[in-house]
Amino acid sequence: MASSTGLVLGVLTLCFIIGEVELCSCFYSHPQEHYCVADFVAVVRVKSQGKGDGSITAYHIKVKKEFKMTEKARHALSQGLIWTSSHEAACGVTLHPTRYLIAGRIRGEKPFVSLCHFVQEWPKLSPKQKKGFRKLYQQGCRCRVRMPSFVKNHREPYCAWETFRGKTDCQGLYSLCVPTAHTSNGTEECSWVSTAQYRRCMKERKYEREMEP
Repeated sequence: MASSTGLVLGVLTLCFIIGEVELCSCFYSHPQEHYCVADFVAVVRVKSQGKGDGSITAYHIKVKKEFKMTEKARHALSQGLIWTSSHEAACGVTLHPTRYLIAGRIRGEKPFVSLCHFVQEWPKLSPKQKKGFRKLYQQGCRCRVRMPSFVKNHREPYCAWETFRGKTDCQGLYSLCVPTAHTSNGTEECSWVSTAQYRRCMKERKYEREMEP
């Protein structure tokens, strides 16, 4: 199955450019986290690669659908360009003439994407991911999605992302994390949304793990 995070790097991947030390460091993040922290989330069609200055590269794009957009991001994207580092070792991405779901940030006046952002071909997203980016992930932005090793003493409401490792990321592909209740002391709790596809995936994942030698 396709990875739920597309071109996003694994935990703390470190890369260096020959001739200069430039660190590329990204935490593996759930699609909902990418949505919640992004300045813009949109389906864009990449038309062609443009010119750069040697360190960054521009791509000519057309925004097909907007799912989240600050005014600054809308103005920046109206120029029809999106930018990335020219070097993969510096987290640059290579885009092809097709449609992408991009959750990116604004740097200065430019819309910018990198391996640290969510960049995935639109047809390769699961139906649940598409629905999440369209309207559902925004419901969970008060929750954080955290890997189990990072949840100790975590004060914000969160869901533990337990399926990020392995062949099938059920929580990344088929679920989202939303507020569900308040505890007796008034703090909010969050939990994974259970759907038929999510439950089936978790059942298959459990079976596969039980069959491992």
